[in-house]
Amino acid sequence: MNSMMRSFFVRLLRSSFVKYGIVGVFGLLVDMGLFFLLHEVLGWNYILSNIISSSLAVVHNFIMNSYFTFKVKDKKWRRFLSFYLIALIGMAVSSGLLALMIDGLGMDSMIAKMISVLVVAVLQYFVNKRLTFRQHKVH
Repeated sequence: MNSMMRSFFVRLLRSSFVKYGIVGVFGLLVDMGLFFLLHEVLGWNYILSNIISSSLAVVHNFIMNSYFTFKVKDKKWRRFLSFYLIALIGMAVSSGLLALMIDGLGMDSMIAKMISVLVVAVLQYFVNKRLTFRQHKVH
C-alpha cells in the first residue's frame, strides 16, 4: 500500500464520522443485548424493555462520543440533554420511515429497519456534531 493510500485510511479511521459509527455499533449491541435479556430471557414487557435498553444505549453512546469521538468534556448535562432530545427525534424519524417503507411501499421490515437506522444515524451524526458536541471557541 502506498503512503498516500495509507494516509487516507489513517485520516479516515481518525475521522469523527467513523468513530461515531464505531460507537453506534457498540450502542446497538448494548441496546439489542439488553432488550434480548430483559424481554426474551426475563420476560419483561417489550415496551418497558425497549425504553430501558434504548435509554442505556443513549447514555453509553453519549459517554463514548463525548470522550472518544468528539473529545468534548465541558457542559456535560447540557450536552446530554441535547443528545437525548436528538435521539428521541431520531426515534420518531425512524418510526415514520418504517411506516412509510413497510406500510406505504411494502418493503421487507428488516430491510426497512436497516435503511432507517442508516438514515437516522447519518442525520444524528451531523446534528450532534453541530449542536451537542460543538466546541466553543475561547476568545
